[in-house]
Amino acid sequence: MFALVLTVCYLGGGCDDLVVDAFNTVAECRVAMRQQGLNQAGCYPIEEFIDGYWIPAHTHADF
Repeated sequence: MFALVLTVCYLGGGCDDLVVDAFNTVAECRVAMRQQGLNQAGCYPIEEFIDGYWIPAHTHADF
């Protein structure tokens, strides 16, 4: 299972990672990300996201 994680950054500083939805495959997750037009998002294994063993989406973003 994969989580679609959206990164929201605030003008005052700091960022939050929000889980938008969960999918059975990474392909389904990426299709949903493109359909929703989410640029600052990523698909990550749910187990790694829950356990904290993942790289937040904002480290991959170019903002």
